[in-house]
Amino acid sequence: MEEVKVGVFLSDCGKQLSEILDFKALTEHVKKVSGVALVVKGNEFWRGEGLKTIVDAIKSKKINRLVVAESLPKLSEVKIVKAAEEAGLNPYLVEVIDLKDHCAWPHRDTPSEATEKAKAMLLAAIERAKLLEPLEKLEFPAVKSVLVIGGGIAGIQAAEDLADLGFEVHLVEKAPFLGGLAARAGRFFPTDDCAICIQSPASDVKAITHTSRKCVYRSGFSEIPNLNILTNSKVVKVEGTPGNYKVTVEKKPRYVDESKCVRCDLCTTVCPVEVPDEYNAKLKTRKAIYINTPPVHPPVYVIDESACKFQECAKCVEICPTKAVKLNQKTEKVTLNVGGIIVATGFQEYNPSVIKEYHYGEYPDVITNLELARMIDGFGPTNGAIIKPSDRKPAKRIVFIQCVGSRDRRWNPWCSSICCMISLKNAMLIKSAYPDTDITICYIDIRTTGREHEYYYEKAREMGIKFVKGRPTEISHDPDGNILIVDVEDAILRRFFELEADLVVLATAMVPSEDTRELAEMLGIELDQDGFFKEYNAKLRPTETKIRGIYLCGGATFPKDAPTSSLHAHSAAVKAAKFLSTGKIIKDQRTAFVNEEYCGDCEFCPVICPFNAITLVPKDEDHFVAQVSDLKCEGCGICVGTCPVNAIELRHSRPNQMTAQMNALLSVNGTSKPLILAITCSECGHTAVDSSGMAMMQYPANIRVMKVPCTGILQVHQFLQAFKNGAQGVMVVGCKTDGCHYEVGSQKAQKKVDLAKMLLKEYGIEPERLEMFHMVFIEGDKFAEAARTMTERLEKLGPLQLM
Repeated sequence: MEEVKVGVFLSDCGKQLSEILDFKALTEHVKKVSGVALVVKGNEFWRGEGLKTIVDAIKSKKINRLVVAESLPKLSEVKIVKAAEEAGLNPYLVEVIDLKDHCAWPHRDTPSEATEKAKAMLLAAIERAKLLEPLEKLEFPAVKSVLVIGGGIAGIQAAEDLADLGFEVHLVEKAPFLGGLAARAGRFFPTDDCAICIQSPASDVKAITHTSRKCVYRSGFSEIPNLNILTNSKVVKVEGTPGNYKVTVEKKPRYVDESKCVRCDLCTTVCPVEVPDEYNAKLKTRKAIYINTPPVHPPVYVIDESACKFQECAKCVEICPTKAVKLNQKTEKVTLNVGGIIVATGFQEYNPSVIKEYHYGEYPDVITNLELARMIDGFGPTNGAIIKPSDRKPAKRIVFIQCVGSRDRRWNPWCSSICCMISLKNAMLIKSAYPDTDITICYIDIRTTGREHEYYYEKAREMGIKFVKGRPTEISHDPDGNILIVDVEDAILRRFFELEADLVVLATAMVPSEDTRELAEMLGIELDQDGFFKEYNAKLRPTETKIRGIYLCGGATFPKDAPTSSLHAHSAAVKAAKFLSTGKIIKDQRTAFVNEEYCGDCEFCPVICPFNAITLVPKDEDHFVAQVSDLKCEGCGICVGTCPVNAIELRHSRPNQMTAQMNALLSVNGTSKPLILAITCSECGHTAVDSSGMAMMQYPANIRVMKVPCTGILQVHQFLQAFKNGAQGVMVVGCKTDGCHYEVGSQKAQKKVDLAKMLLKEYGIEPERLEMFHMVFIEGDKFAEAARTMTERLEKLGPLQLM
């Protein structure tokens, strides 16, 4: 085995630290440590001459472990590691610590104690570095192909973007036609242009001018060479790993050959079956063989197998001039090999029939906004006429009711965000076409939060649309005049009104699509508390999921308007393209691995892993063993902290490395105050310590900080080990429980701390000596206060007496 030779480089940070720390004492202390071959003091080792000094030392002194004390390790470490790697040192054999923000500045009032703490920090870094093992970057092949699930406005946009970038794209839509809810909406606010308009494809080389949009059916979208569109299809199985997924799609028969249908409409003239047309809100009927109008894609008829009489009739077969009708078509299974997946399954209208006071489904003249949109559409069932479905007479008085099934804990607590604007749009379109129509909107709050949306609201008022602030309590029907009576109290005027209406329009909540939960389980991604797909981070990674290579866009994550859905789709497409652009995935090797000899196939780790990185595979005829996917593993170590038999380890944070670091930190005190080990996660917890030091907040120098990837890696015995090795108290500092970078690590750590506190009594240790804190970067003051509070608590308790 190669002799360990550690090079230690101490930065004075522009001679700031030597005013507090005794660098001569630090140097002498470090030189005595076994394995240290070189100690160098300088000003800055993260750039210029400082980096050159490190590189020269690695080459000339054959340094094979590197410890650098430098400020802001999160920033300086990148350059130091890169330089070390270029000099021939494995990048995983470098330790960078922060003597400035973690030692000198927070303890500037007690320089001698700060120097003793610096000794402990350096010793811990050296002992850990000596046990580090060289690792390599992992490389996995990636298929430059993407599956887009959902053919609404977001799915179409994402598919178009990726296809224009040269990726092979498979667009899967469960309905017979693309378009989703957008195709039924008629027009979109705030531009009031057609809902089926999309961005002109970049691949449209025939375009004479650069136009901003075109109708889907004439955009050339479906003719993009590397775009494969599968309608009437559903994803039924997903296997594989990021960059190499095997997806099984079930394609239902259309019973019409897409390559032969010329849309002559002869088939509908002979079809004897008529059924309510759900696409058009059942305000008209359609034949068993039909096509939606306006056509989106494909412009080809389809047969409704629940209505068709097939061979019993077959008149459409006989009359079709191109022999396009194929009644013997069968369901097909299509297998796709893709590197990434974009979920664009959108949302759907809430069914308000459960809200008995509004009598939806009982009174024909109570409809939803989407059903009204079909009336307004010139292609719709009434050719743009606004009628009462009960008798098909013109609707002269219309009442809109907002927040139906939303902002109500009986049904759905959330605001669907777009319903107010949809009602304003529909009301204004009606008022423009039929100025004499009396329109009233009953609302809780009118929410016009988007660009130009408030102008929309102002224009609606100018047009004579009336607004009543109140949620109606009941809709009743007067059979004599065939009118509806809406009971509502105006919260502003404090008056009750009975509004007479020919038509009542319910602005219903928007809820997750019906197959959302099934698809989430198939993909291994999470849903939020409202049942929509959950983003990895709503603020910073709104189109990503916790699983690499799987992305979200549009209304699949929450109801959105058209501009936001398009923006979301662009983002998801760029993320997928970036992930697959090189045809390979480079991955860090700081991943978990299983010692099969100890694994007891208890199934804890596959269940606990937030990233679905662990599976059980057969070991022999009677036993299974856990197996970690290096590609899926994110290196949190939560599985390590969960394994009851210590069969799992995390590379770069192995038990011997953590123990050596802990023992070294606790080996030097140099203060009269009780020694406290503060175990921080590498994310929010550690940065809270950083920010505390940056702001020069003072706290006692008895705090020894030990960084781990995630507090979820910790095990109960490690707390006991800390007390045994000299700690008088232990602080665990992690992310907020609802904001853990690894989803559940901070929660799991809290549970282990709670358990450990119960066990401490059995060892004669006061439970108050162990505490967990949850904080973020900007809460440096919270860390400083916690350090002071813990110190005061331990001083009151007195020295720890182990049994």
